[in-house]
Amino acid sequence: MLVVPPSTLLAWNKGFDENLNPLIMPEKRGKTAKVTVDMVQRIVEHAKGYQGRRIRLKSFGAELREKGIELSSKTIEAILIANDLYKTRIRKKRPAFYQSLCQKVPNGLLSIDGSEVVVWLGDTAHAFTVELSVDVATFAHTAFCIDDSETAAAVIKVLESHRQGWGTPIGVLGDCGSANDSGEVLRYLDEWGIKRVPAGPGNPKGNGTDEGAFSQMKKALGRIRIDTTSSKALARSVLEALVCLYVHMRNRLPVYSRGVTPGQHMAAPVSNEQRAVERRRLDAHVGARTNNETDPVKHDRLDWVIRHYHLYVAPDALKHAQRTIKGYELEAIRRAEEAFLKATRRNASRLNLAYFFGILKNIQREMDEDAKRDYCRRRYNHEVMRNLERQKQEQSEPVSIDHILEMLLKAVTSNARFVKDLAVRKAREWTLELIKGSRYLGPVKRKVETSLSEFTTLRMDQKKEAWELFCQFLNINQQESVLP
Repeated sequence: MLVVPPSTLLAWNKGFDENLNPLIMPEKRGKTAKVTVDMVQRIVEHAKGYQGRRIRLKSFGAELREKGIELSSKTIEAILIANDLYKTRIRKKRPAFYQSLCQKVPNGLLSIDGSEVVVWLGDTAHAFTVELSVDVATFAHTAFCIDDSETAAAVIKVLESHRQGWGTPIGVLGDCGSANDSGEVLRYLDEWGIKRVPAGPGNPKGNGTDEGAFSQMKKALGRIRIDTTSSKALARSVLEALVCLYVHMRNRLPVYSRGVTPGQHMAAPVSNEQRAVERRRLDAHVGARTNNETDPVKHDRLDWVIRHYHLYVAPDALKHAQRTIKGYELEAIRRAEEAFLKATRRNASRLNLAYFFGILKNIQREMDEDAKRDYCRRRYNHEVMRNLERQKQEQSEPVSIDHILEMLLKAVTSNARFVKDLAVRKAREWTLELIKGSRYLGPVKRKVETSLSEFTTLRMDQKKEAWELFCQFLNINQQESVLP
């Protein structure tokens, strides 16, 4: 018997009414509560009560909702990271690709990919590869093919089925697999004037449309098990029927807050001018990826590593390395070279390209984690938020030298880099605002100098640093005043 999971039926009941008409679901994105200083303080106090226990965001968020705090898990995680209560975790894939390909024209960019689906006949498992095409703009599932593996013939069959049903797309988005980059597929694309748009290596988000489609399909179908001893052809026919059912039901549901279904959106007319604009935009996108000004520098650094250490690299491995290194920052590559030099001096067996890329990957991940941690602290750190709120309250008051001295004191005494930068920026703004209403700078400079000398809590080098900062602010103002 064919068993459909109850969770799937329950989800479909929520998406359709009794007449199988799709329901319009309310859109809640962008309507979350504003994060306040009091809210951050309550979250921090609640997190400190764990006392060494691991914080699980799902259960932690449920506890906060009981206290009247409605925030997403992503925001809660950022608040905990900003206050050093949660470890930074980075899921960023390099190179980033998908966000710049958001489409508005139906049948403009077609996403195509394959995924394995297993059908159980009794105790025997039969694996198939489902090749699926999804329109990026409308999320319409337009064609599919079931085969034993991901082949060029399956890709061409899906493209031809889409073209017969919906017309010729402008571009095709897919990974750099052997099937998508085969000669047969490339000749087919050239024959029909379809632009090949490759997704980045090791980056599922680069082809996120099809990845999301397969995720929803597998979640809806669940585990496919048929209690019979039939042949593999029966398994193929059952899988084909299930995929047809899913594609039909999915195309009847609007995506997010759109008022039309994907099928209706795909049938919308598109003028030749709109298609020409999209074609030029795809050409510019692919050209920007292939003509990045930093890519030659990264390739030169990679070639230097190979020549300097006399590494043997196969042609295929070198091509893959040149494509992969584009997704890393130059600073990460520089640090990886230094670490690779130290590692190979200790152990000569580490002289290979795989070990170098392992070091590069770890260093890049550390840099990404530091960047995320710094962003969270700038936005949700409790101390920073309190200072910003206090500054907003003081904005209504006239700026005085005492305010500037207070910011200079924080700038020279704080150990946190983001607090120091914020204090310097605020002291500069207040200094420029104060001297706008002063005809002579001499009395202002003498008062600041006298006040700094009276600070007993500052060391001599800190007083000197604060005075140099203040003099820099004055020089900036004088330079701005003489500009035409």
